[in-house]
Order: sequence, then structure tokens, then C-alpha cells
Amino acid sequence: MIDLQTLTNKWYTIEELTEVFGTQKILSSKKVQYHALKSIGHGDLWHNGRHNHIWIQDLINCVSNGLITIGGQGKRQPDLYGTVNGVKVRIEHKGFIKEESIRVSASKFFAANGGMTQLAECKTHKERVKLILGHYTDDYYLLTKTNGEAMKKVKDVNEILVYLIKTTDMVPLLKDSRSVPHSILDLSEAK
Repeated sequence: MIDLQTLTNKWYTIEELTEVFGTQKILSSKKVQYHALKSIGHGDLWHNGRHNHIWIQDLINCVSNGLITIGGQGKRQPDLYGTVNGVKVRIEHKGFIKEESIRVSASKFFAANGGMTQLAECKTHKERVKLILGHYTDDYYLLTKTNGEAMKKVKDVNEILVYLIKTTDMVPLLKDSRSVPHSILDLSEAK
């Protein structure tokens, strides 16, 4: 049986994941969904992360043969769940555009979730970093090249890039951005 740990710190396309899990036939209905969504248009729909977020999570659930399952979409529940050595783990999903500078923040620090107010109240950079790092509570991050312009360029579901990383491995790789400390991920140092 495949374990999440064997999938970490490696780039995969959806096609490669279907080979790992043996789920090529399952993908056909997701391709139909994708093309239907894509035919709706290229306007605001494709720039809205939430639009693709739920569909991609469903795709990952199908491709992984249920090893990765859909979570609670908020309410203190992770985006996805997985299993490592028989233990249920929490997985946060983030879409990105460019592999060389992936913006990753704990969900609390996306504006509508209210953490930005707390962040603004911090008096020093050190306080801001401590606040940010204290909110990386999920066990893994699933990064998918499915945000905005990246999705517009996808011609086939099989091409979508996916990267799974353990949170404890990811946090030390985070660099400061202009707006949020420790929010730009540099995977060149991932092991």
C-alpha cells in the first residue's frame, strides 16, 4: 500500500500520480469536469482560488484511490485528510502559479480569515514571525499548480503539477514576502 510519506518532496503530474496509484480510468470523469469548467470561460472564475480549490481536492481524492480525502473546508478542519502509518493527518491545500516562488501561508493569514488584523497589531518583525509560525498546524501541505494564470495554461488535467511536503520540512524553507513574514516557499532546498 502507498503511504503519504513515499510521495513527499517530489514533483508529480496528475498523470504520474495515476500511474503510482493505478487510477487511470478514474481520471476520465474528472477530465470531463475540467473541460466543462474550462469552457465556462477565462474571466474572474479562473482567478478565484476557491473555484479550483474544491475541484482539485476532489481530483486528488479520486487519483489517490481515497488515500487523500476531502476535509471540512474551514471550521477548524483541514482541506484534506490523509493517513501515515495508520494515523489520520491534516493536509492544507494551496494553489500556486510559479514553482520557484510559491506563496504559502497558514490559512489564518488570508485576509478574510481575520489573521491579518492580528498581524498588523504586532509591533516587531520578530512578533509577526512568531505569530505566523504558530499557525502552521496542519501536518502536510499539498501544493498544486492550479492558481489563476496557471490554470488558464493547462490544456490537459494530466499536466497539473503537484507537490506534497511535510509542514515541519516546509516551514524552515519559507522566506519573507513584502506583506507576510515567512510566506514564500523555496523548494530548491527541500530534501
